[in-house]
Amino acid sequence: MSDPTAGSGALRDLLRRGSRELACGASVDELLEQVADGQGDQLTAHQQQCPHCGAALAEFRQLWAPVHEYARAPVHTPARLKNSVMKQVDKLVQDVWYTLQLTEGGSIRIAARVVAAVARETAALVPGVRVALGRTTDSRIAALVAKATHRHRHPYAAVGVLGRTAVVELAVAVTYGDPAHQMAHEVQRRVMAELQQKIGLQTVTVNVIVDDVLPRPAS
Repeated sequence: MSDPTAGSGALRDLLRRGSRELACGASVDELLEQVADGQGDQLTAHQQQCPHCGAALAEFRQLWAPVHEYARAPVHTPARLKNSVMKQVDKLVQDVWYTLQLTEGGSIRIAARVVAAVARETAALVPGVRVALGRTTDSRIAALVAKATHRHRHPYAAVGVLGRTAVVELAVAVTYGDPAHQMAHEVQRRVMAELQQKIGLQTVTVNVIVDDVLPRPAS
């Protein structure tokens, strides 16, 4: 049985084409190499907090899975397959602020700010949720999102997208007396379903932070 990380050396040769970055500044090539080396689930402190890296790693794990599958068998991974994967990666990272869906008629790209807006509006419709923002008061994440979104003029876009994968950060304020954990689960469920249905995403991670509790409005 061959090494499941076989082929990563060839990948390094394919990646020698200049540095490419996500909105947070992380190197696309380094993230892809991390996945190719079988370490896609071994996250750094930055990656654990970053929606952009989370979306990219999730998408790359799916994209590179056929290569790992071939590598587990005692056969040589076809160069054609690796080249095909790299062509897909090149298309994915042409603009890291947009999703990408390839169709028979061409390609469909949807801006990250649209994904964020749909997520916020969907969360706000959950009974008991008073406020839903695409940000968090956690200083590390807030600084990361503020830096990335300001540079690209995408306010409140606390969302990382790549291909048909998204990681969304939502902060919500709930009504005092309502079960906060149940409401957070409902926000996750609705936002995931809405993004898959309305945006065409395949893989969606929704991180919900209950940021505040507000008095019940007077009837």
